[in-house]
Amino acid sequence: MSKIIPINTCKAMISISEQKLKVIIKRLKSGSPKNQQEDVQNYSIEHTKIFGWQNRYYVYEECQPNGPIDLIFTKINKEGKLVQYNIDAKGIHPNCNYFPQGKRKVAKDKFKERNNLYERLQSIAWRVEDKNFTHKFVSSKGLIKTKFYSKGFMVFKDVNNNDVTDKIIGEH
Repeated sequence: MSKIIPINTCKAMISISEQKLKVIIKRLKSGSPKNQQEDVQNYSIEHTKIFGWQNRYYVYEECQPNGPIDLIFTKINKEGKLVQYNIDAKGIHPNCNYFPQGKRKVAKDKFKERNNLYERLQSIAWRVEDKNFTHKFVSSKGLIKTKFYSKGFMVFKDVNNNDVTDKIIGEH
């Protein structure tokens, strides 16, 4: 394995993920958040993979359903040390009925120890491809709420809900 993934491989893999995302996004934007959990999960996985390749990581994907880790990013940094991140990808439906904050969901007690052992990070993706849009939804009280966003987001959080996105980008 070379120290970092070749740029042409990254470009090819990003292109494949972008094609998958076009299909997923079309289904998500035309649908309701109900019964689309699998598409939301695949949306976040594809965006997370693209992020990994853009930052020259080798990206490995989980083979079995419902595991603790969806993706693994690896590369060798400038100091010659192996850098590895275990990532659980989470997505937020583009038509969700709230204003997303990009915060990690707290794990149930029975999973906390496992997540600490895996040093699992959580990636959170919401409308990553969108720019300058207004998110609109109807509240439980029947009020229409709107908020302008200059862009969606892709963020990585550690077990303490700290943003570690810059740390992943900075590991060269």
